[in-house]
Amino acid sequence: MTDTVKFDPGMGEFVVDFNEFINNLYSQMMSFRTIHQKRARFKLYSSKINRYIKNNLSFYLGCLLWAYYLANENKNNPKQIVGNVFSSLTEEQINDYDYLIQVNFLENYLENYERDVLYYCGQKFQIPEIWKNILSLYTEFLELNKGFTKTKTTEDIRLPEKLQNIKFDFDIKEKIEEAINKKDLEILLNIDNLTL
Repeated sequence: MTDTVKFDPGMGEFVVDFNEFINNLYSQMMSFRTIHQKRARFKLYSSKINRYIKNNLSFYLGCLLWAYYLANENKNNPKQIVGNVFSSLTEEQINDYDYLIQVNFLENYLENYERDVLYYCGQKFQIPEIWKNILSLYTEFLELNKGFTKTKTTEDIRLPEKLQNIKFDFDIKEKIEEAINKKDLEILLNIDNLTL
């Protein structure tokens, strides 16, 4: 048995810079003069927007599940966490580090997403409750752990209270490994009867 565990089991390589993607897309849309052109551009990218939203939400969920697994699996035998680049930031870097920027951007975007899907695609869309719950829990998780700048061992992991009281009826490590091996984080978002 090893005395170390990975900060990221391999999910990080699948994260999309949603902020940059959306800013580029809307910048392109605003360069068009007619609403018809803007609608055509949005429709062209609508499935990609949806895929990227789900991808990043799946990553956030994966982080929550991995932290839950590490904290509970090593409760009686804390282990050193390896690969946490945030724990080696200088004080100056920590002061400049906005660990909520990506999740806040996605949360703010989702507030307008339903409206944009209706306006540009003529379709009704309602944000699933699970998406909102993941964003809320992940934001709380980031705040509790201060962007992981002080997270060096499994003992340092702070879980949101709601997450502490959940019992999952699936093998977390196995599900995460499946998502990584298949290069499809949405496997996590599609877990049957996932309650958050």
